[in-house]
Amino acid sequence: MELGNWLAGVNPGGISRVPRRFSGRLIFSSTGSVTENHVSAWLRKDRGALIVTGQPATTDMKYFVLTLLAASAAVATADDAQKAKLMEAGKAAYTNCMACHGADGAGVAIPPDKKMAPSLIGSKIVTGEPAALALAILKGIQKDPANAQILGIMAPLEAQLADDEKLAAVMTYVRGSFTNTAGVVTPEDAKKFREQFKDVKGQVTRAQLEEAGKKKDK
Repeated sequence: MELGNWLAGVNPGGISRVPRRFSGRLIFSSTGSVTENHVSAWLRKDRGALIVTGQPATTDMKYFVLTLLAASAAVATADDAQKAKLMEAGKAAYTNCMACHGADGAGVAIPPDKKMAPSLIGSKIVTGEPAALALAILKGIQKDPANAQILGIMAPLEAQLADDEKLAAVMTYVRGSFTNTAGVVTPEDAKKFREQFKDVKGQVTRAQLEEAGKKKDK
């Protein structure tokens, strides 16, 4: 049963569609055993469809879901505000990266066929698991002798980005710019990555970045 039909009995006019923010998957049992934690977790997902199974749930449960949907709209607004703040701060910080990566993220060209730095557009390091990007930014990347097309060396920025919010801002900006559409990195995420890689000494290799980019089982 679709959400709109399920809620129509308590919401005049029903709900014609589920906002994209709420496009997770939620299963209600006929006994109404779902808890607030279940619904809250569902509201933060980005896949699937909201489906109700079993017998129609109680009116109280319907009101409960409506209340949580309304509350989660406020959460979505707060999330958007945080992203906007991080993107603005990250754009300002990225000016220090333009000398090599360019204003457009494509890498500054050195004629006839070289670049100062690799393109950030669609980069697996940039758009994949954010741990790899954090490692690259914090520790820098060793020059790859096999890649003569790239002239520059990624320097470690751990000292310059000692504040977790600044690190999160730069990461969020490059992951969400230059046609990239990867997710936000929060200051809490940045703090976790900083702790994760605190014992790494010196600039890292591409192999280390590849390992860091592997999705870890939760």
